[in-house]
Amino acid sequence: MSKTTSTSYRRYSDKKQDGNHSLEIQKSQILLLAERENLEIVAWRTDKATSAFHNNASKRQGIQLILEDIEKGAEAVCFYEESRITRSITDFYNEVYIPVKDEYPYVRFFSTQYDGEWNPNDPIVQAKLVFAAEESEIKSVRAKDAHGTLLGKNQRPGSREPVGYNMIEGVLYPNEDAPIVELIFYLASLGHSQDLIAEYLNECKITTKNIKFWNSSTIGYVLSNRVYSGHLVWNVRTSYGISKPKPESKIDLLKHAHEPIVSPTLVHLVNQISELKARFGTMSTPYYLRGIAKCKKCGSLLQAKDNSPKGKKGQYMIYRCTECKKTSSIIPVHEAVLNDLQRKWVNQSTTFATSAREQLKIWSAKLHKEKNKLKQLLDKALYNENMLKSDIATNKLLAEAFTVSQKHLQDEIAYINSTMDEINRLQEDDYLAIFMKELIQKSFYDFADTELRVFFLMYFDEVIIDFEKNNDIQISYRLSPFVTLEATTGQLTE
Repeated sequence: MSKTTSTSYRRYSDKKQDGNHSLEIQKSQILLLAERENLEIVAWRTDKATSAFHNNASKRQGIQLILEDIEKGAEAVCFYEESRITRSITDFYNEVYIPVKDEYPYVRFFSTQYDGEWNPNDPIVQAKLVFAAEESEIKSVRAKDAHGTLLGKNQRPGSREPVGYNMIEGVLYPNEDAPIVELIFYLASLGHSQDLIAEYLNECKITTKNIKFWNSSTIGYVLSNRVYSGHLVWNVRTSYGISKPKPESKIDLLKHAHEPIVSPTLVHLVNQISELKARFGTMSTPYYLRGIAKCKKCGSLLQAKDNSPKGKKGQYMIYRCTECKKTSSIIPVHEAVLNDLQRKWVNQSTTFATSAREQLKIWSAKLHKEKNKLKQLLDKALYNENMLKSDIATNKLLAEAFTVSQKHLQDEIAYINSTMDEINRLQEDDYLAIFMKELIQKSFYDFADTELRVFFLMYFDEVIIDFEKNNDIQISYRLSPFVTLEATTGQLTE
């Protein structure tokens, strides 16, 4: 299938941004957009140090070159997002979009923030245009006030570099503290709490150039900071004066802006821990199999219970079926499970990373198929909306129905895109294979309770106990450690 020829537009507004990574980030995202929409970028048009608030769209040199590209045959226009093309709400629409559509109706506009053709009549797009205009009006006042306050305190305006990074000409580069960040993520991926990680670092006298003593909040900041995945975020706070974070879906993200410190797999496993805790409860428990241990006869999950008399804690810790009332001490159950795991692991762990990668490929194919179905539904909705344009103009309920349904489809497609992007990063990462190779050299009997709990939840689908056959154990192993990804992917493709 032949590609559609497209011109592209990039812009930054401040002379102080010369030499930083803004244009490169915009370019990388536009290239991803072009690949997604089957476009061939034939020209890159740029307005450097040009305000979109004080300079109308049609008068900017880069926009004028875009119009010339269209006259010469370009069939599409790509840009990063609304604030790059305008900050005045209507000028780009009235001076560029409408004239182009009138003279060249086949020309399509694309934004990296959406799948399919950019629609300036979409309420979400219009809201972003309004926001971009409002932001420009208050940005200069904010900057002056903030800088004035900092200078009055003899402080340098600007934020502190994240732990593990140095900033050189606006770009972050890993430094000598980067291994400490990796260690924090590794410990967190094993289920250890922020308090325990901080305690461990302090006991080992591990410090950075800015941190001499660790606490839970510092560890939490490191683990939640997307910078370590190579991404930058902005517009995180609810407002300039309120530090409460925005909902996840409202945060703006610049992907792959610099070299990451932590592998995509390790980041995924750390994020997965939070979801596992929400689903299965605390990781710091001696009941490693709680939530996955089932009764063979009843098929019900077993209850973790401590029947120890007062003063004899842990003497009578059991798994109990609430249906048939059968019980078993956790000690022989755990021993049987660990023996089976230790025996099979040496032979099967070398192929586990391969099977996990194959599983990711299967999920990706299913998601791609589901995405195509949703895009067909969205195209159909847009076609019907166009056919019923006159009815929609006089019927608010009908207009709202179209808006809501299209927004739902767009959100579903965006979620699938995000999931597929996550899967692609995991497929390209070698961390799991390296981790498995190192794990062969270790004994599971040396693992802490928390580590065994996490490991069992990631690698066991379920553990069946047959109380009627002398507590015989049957273990169903997973094909992939990405438990929560498997769950969400299964929901999308049901």
